[in-house]
Amino acid sequence: MKVGTLMTKDPVVIQLPATREYAIGLFRKHKVRSFPVVGKDGKLVGIVSIKRILLHPDEDQLAMLVRRNLPVVKATDDLKKAVREMLEMDYRRVVVVDDENRPVGILTVGDIVRRYLAKNENLKEVTIEPYYQRNVGVVWKGTPLKAALKALLLSNSMAIPVIDDEGHLVGMVDETDLLKDSEVIRIVKQTALAAQSEEDWILESNPTLLFEKAELQLPKKPVEGIMNPNVIVATPHMSVYDVAQKMVKYNIEQLPVIRGQGELVGIVRDMDIIKVILNK
Repeated sequence: MKVGTLMTKDPVVIQLPATREYAIGLFRKHKVRSFPVVGKDGKLVGIVSIKRILLHPDEDQLAMLVRRNLPVVKATDDLKKAVREMLEMDYRRVVVVDDENRPVGILTVGDIVRRYLAKNENLKEVTIEPYYQRNVGVVWKGTPLKAALKALLLSNSMAIPVIDDEGHLVGMVDETDLLKDSEVIRIVKQTALAAQSEEDWILESNPTLLFEKAELQLPKKPVEGIMNPNVIVATPHMSVYDVAQKMVKYNIEQLPVIRGQGELVGIVRDMDIIKVILNK
């Protein structure tokens, strides 16, 4: 199967120069996780994601937040090539360009799940057992949002399970949930200056420098206040086809994997199940 068959054509792009605030507005409007970025000539420069925005709240110029090393394919390339590029670079999308390096489409992991895996009934015989992640980061339901964001970023995930006092799964929270109620504020901070010599300390014993810094402000409430409590789950022996069907039906990219009476044993991501394409 060719990339052009599954890709989303004519994606929304951001042209440089642009600001961080402009990008945030587009993320909220279109409800996607990244945009291709082009120069004034319309040629691909890179891509900017919500995660880059969250990681660098004090950077206003979008050019500084663009990821320039990213997987790029042509519409005529085989789907296996696109999947291999995604997995090797650990990136959820490839930008599809024409012969002049202008974006003509974008192919995401979600596109592959919706338009291929969820429609391939041969995958009913393939379980997720070899593909789901066993090492999973979690947060407690009372965790402050700022700490939850840190845990999410450190786990290199788009979403993270939320557990209660007994360790039971009670919800999921993802990066878009955190972005909804966030805002960038400018604050003044103070730092001590190092003295150049003993004489400097005689003249001024406690020199300081004031500077302004932008920070991402999150509401002061626990993760329980914004999490999705209606968790869709998988079991270790569920098929790739059935998991893909669930992902499409509920518009989600990952399912907690449980066994027995709700024991959390892992998480299966759409990025995990596309590996089956390389094994066909």
